[in-house]
Amino acid sequence: MCTNDWQADDIGWGLLLHRGKVAHSYLWRSGQVRGYAVVIFTARHVAEPTEMSEREAAAFWRDALAVGRTVEDHYQPVLKMNYLLLGNAVPHAHWHLAPRREATQDPAPGGPMPFALLDHGRQDEALLQRDAAALRRLLRGAA
Repeated sequence: MCTNDWQADDIGWGLLLHRGKVAHSYLWRSGQVRGYAVVIFTARHVAEPTEMSEREAAAFWRDALAVGRTVEDHYQPVLKMNYLLLGNAVPHAHWHLAPRREATQDPAPGGPMPFALLDHGRQDEALLQRDAAALRRLLRGAA
């Protein structure tokens, strides 16, 4: 993540939703959860949020919340948003945002989201492109 070209609208793993001051947000291609997004800290390399300044941490969280709200608005009905800040496999600060749906649509109702559901498989590319465009419009309208 540290060596990626953050100016690109398509970083391979995902499609740009929002370019912020300290973080960029992407609709992710992998996984089995429609609406799975990632907010990546891009100001510099940090592995832990405790390495961020107060200003950076606040901006990072604001970006994550803006994307979370937008995902909720677009993918209704969402019962819960999961915000995961793990960094075990990739030691660079980034939030995983996963919308949780009604039990009949949720792949792991009532429990934590198994990371395999976010990591394995691919999103339908045409639907991903349409969703990314819609999310960008919503994010621009919220700004």
